[in-house]
Amino acid sequence: MDGQGEMEFIKYHDTQWINQIQSYDRLVREEEEKLDVGHGVKLGWIKGVLIPCLLSIWGVMLFLRLPWIVGQAGIRDSIIIILISTVIILITTTSLSAISTNGRIKGGGLYFIISRSIGPEFGSSIGVLLALANTISAAMNTIGFCMSLKLLLQWYDLHNIMDTEHGYKIIGVVLIILMGITCAIGMDREAEVQNVLLVVIVMGIFDVIVGSAMGPSDDQARASGFTGLKNATFIENWHPDYRHQQSFFSVFAVFFPSVTGIQAGANISGDLKDPSASIPKGTLLSIAITITSYIALVFVSGGAQLREASGNFTELIDGSYSNCSYRTCQYGLYHDDQLMQSISVWPIFIYFGTFGATISTALTALIAVPKILQRMGQDQVYPLLKYLAKGYGPANEPYRAHLFAIAVSSTFFVIGELNAIASFISTIYLCSYAMLNLCTFHVAHYNHLGWRPTYKFFNKWLSLAGSVICFGVMISIDMAMSVTVFCAIWALHTMAARRKNDINWGSSMKIQRYKTILKNVQNVYAIKYHVKNYLPNVIVLSGMPDSRKALVSLGHLITKETGLLICVNVEKDKLTHDQRQSLLDEGIGWLKKSRLSCLFNVMDSVSVDAAVRMIYMCGHGQLRPNIILVGYKSDWSSCSEEELRSYLNIFNEASMNEMSTLIIRSDGPLSNEFFHCKTQRLLEILPSKIKPAESSVNVSINRLLFTRKRTGGTVDVWWLFDDKGLSLTIAYVLMSSTFWKNCTFRIFGVASAMDRLSTEKNKLKKLMTMFRVNFDCVDIIVASNASPLTMAYFNSLTRQMKETHPNELKMSKDNASKTLFLRDLIEVHSTGSSLIILSIPKPIREFNKIHMCWIETITRELPPCILIHGNKIPTVTAYA
Repeated sequence: MDGQGEMEFIKYHDTQWINQIQSYDRLVREEEEKLDVGHGVKLGWIKGVLIPCLLSIWGVMLFLRLPWIVGQAGIRDSIIIILISTVIILITTTSLSAISTNGRIKGGGLYFIISRSIGPEFGSSIGVLLALANTISAAMNTIGFCMSLKLLLQWYDLHNIMDTEHGYKIIGVVLIILMGITCAIGMDREAEVQNVLLVVIVMGIFDVIVGSAMGPSDDQARASGFTGLKNATFIENWHPDYRHQQSFFSVFAVFFPSVTGIQAGANISGDLKDPSASIPKGTLLSIAITITSYIALVFVSGGAQLREASGNFTELIDGSYSNCSYRTCQYGLYHDDQLMQSISVWPIFIYFGTFGATISTALTALIAVPKILQRMGQDQVYPLLKYLAKGYGPANEPYRAHLFAIAVSSTFFVIGELNAIASFISTIYLCSYAMLNLCTFHVAHYNHLGWRPTYKFFNKWLSLAGSVICFGVMISIDMAMSVTVFCAIWALHTMAARRKNDINWGSSMKIQRYKTILKNVQNVYAIKYHVKNYLPNVIVLSGMPDSRKALVSLGHLITKETGLLICVNVEKDKLTHDQRQSLLDEGIGWLKKSRLSCLFNVMDSVSVDAAVRMIYMCGHGQLRPNIILVGYKSDWSSCSEEELRSYLNIFNEASMNEMSTLIIRSDGPLSNEFFHCKTQRLLEILPSKIKPAESSVNVSINRLLFTRKRTGGTVDVWWLFDDKGLSLTIAYVLMSSTFWKNCTFRIFGVASAMDRLSTEKNKLKKLMTMFRVNFDCVDIIVASNASPLTMAYFNSLTRQMKETHPNELKMSKDNASKTLFLRDLIEVHSTGSSLIILSIPKPIREFNKIHMCWIETITRELPPCILIHGNKIPTVTAYA
């Protein structure tokens, strides 16, 4: 090559290498396309997480139920309730932050996170419960809004439609519809509304604090139990005083929904610019702000208001206004729904703050439900939700899911009551948080390479502790409700599990399964072989499984889902990756449809005998194959020398590696039915086209599949050569099967002389008793010389044999001819049998053409035969 040509060659190849350098811009675009980045309105951490979480946590309990909680639990237990709630939500938030920063998450909130982390079964069941909890939360907060509106109208002595039950419900349903429409319009509109509501709530909180510090302004306020911030009031209200069948956990159940808004940011994760960064930052800051405000209001209300008061200012002089032991008082922490208004400077701000808190939480809930339902519908875990998944417009807004959420929330509003609804929501949310913490622990514990959260301030054991705490509190609140929720999760889990094979989200459950399998495989050498625990591990040289159904079904029958069954398709030619994958998918798909417990692999560019050796060498300990199942090569006498040698080497490799060989031959009348398959679905599947190279290995056995259970027939076992009991084991497997159990099973042996018949027969019967294998007939037949016809046929086959070593050929022929009498015995006794099981002798050195001549002579034109060549490993024992 001249200098210029060499330079051009180098330049050309340098250019090819340069072109292979990857483009990071392209990689980023590809990943963003997977995440649907850039669609619809995208929010930052303040608008998308902090504000929604603040408004969700500052809910109906803030102004309407917190005084009642302090009255029942006292300041001490109220703080404990808040602290326990804080511990739960902080641990859950760390878990949520860890999972949500482990990659970019799409819409669907906690459902998306749990389902993609631990699997569709748990994720979908929790998703349904979360959607239900959010719709009920919207109804609960709407009840709070209507109560506050009714109190406001009564404050100003206005009597209108709210005073009637139907009017009250109509206003509430209309409000739910309006909020649902607001949410459906789009996130940008809803965010603007939330900003206004946030300002109103904050003003209401400061209004209460300032009013409590200023104290009562008139005698009516004092008679209502408002003392202002005083040490005596604080001490009096410090301890709990549970009344009306309330307890610590029943009060906890009423309060806990107040802090369940921590998932508000995660619920709209699909609308966030950067969910991984926004969710931890916004959620943790919202917890700090809201918990501080709750504790402040507990101290304020508990230190400035008595538990009970009459409201009669004339009783102030003698102090009897606070004595309610003999009467029912209407004021104080226990009874006054307008207490926050009473201790504030400007009561109107409290009403507006209550409106803001209830509406904002209801809005957040009504936003979350359609997102969850849409994602679940898109995932098609539950087919009934598919209808709700349809999105409209550039933002893909799920209007159908919005309508569904409005309808369900309105229904619960009509039939609901505030405290009872709060208890139900608490149970569901505690269960959801427990599952989220458990999910985080599960993912972190199995610690696969995909677990790379950017949020580092979490601990898997803390997540596990959080899960235990949530379950414990949940059961303590309401055992019956907890059992109901568990049953609902189980039912939903069962429904989702039916589709689990169609769904692959790379969940930690699959990692757990893999690591469990890996650990067991690594420990397999600790399991030493013992005949009592013999299990068949079968390799079926099946080609494509549907091309040799009888071989596969026999292998399945032998393993009975206790041993290992592997089907192998060996291709001589080199396959591309796509071609190999296509064959794998086709074979595995057929096995699944047939409900056969079987592994399948495709090996290319290798001979069959080499493939057998490779498969054996890849085994470990007791997981190594011990049986090779192969069809009889009916064209052995006419195929190429190389092809026959490869076939014979299957048996040589098996013998060398202590594997038994089962050869299936059936070239007689093909009306017989054959081996029991697990289901008749095999008959419903059309067989694939059989390649010419495969057609020679007794493809006719494919027509021997069963169509109905046998009601009769005979199975004959000719246990003549030492196969370490494998013939008996195969016979026992058939006896135990539904398909063959009604057949008559006979076992035959051979004696060298007439005077040995009785002795050999008794010995054989004793063996069967010791091995606990019950045959219907046990018989011994006297051996004799082979018939001239049999000898002539054998000689005609061997006459054309041209072996390298004539002496070895003669020796093999002499050994084989001594046992040809078996052909005549089998022909006399077993011609009418349904199946023959025949042990075959071991060759002097290795399997060769003489062995094929012997098999051909013995089995030609007989019923279907299973020819068994055993190894040195025993398969049956008498002592256990």
